Amino acid sequence: MADVNITPRISCDNCGHTVDKQQEGSYTSRSFKKPRDWGSLKIEGSRNVDSYGGKDRLDLTDLCPKCATAALDAAASVLKTTRGEE
Repeated sequence: MADVNITPRISCDNCGHTVDKQQEGSYTSRSFKKPRDWGSLKIEGSRNVDSYGGKDRLDLTDLCPKCATAALDAAASVLKTTRGEE
């Protein structure tokens, strides 16, 4: 039988951009992880609303570099405005 080499893929939770996961280890003991330059975002708010579509939590596990940077910049900008710094 022929060996089949399948590389898992990862997609951005925001824009859907898809790339291959990075392989770690040897051919016999392979494991995969998301690319180094990908990020994630988890924010928990203080609002008391249900978790079905509510805005009390934002959890984006896999973000491509472009979306991860945009999320960080957006959060920093809003927090800066909230503190009263312009």
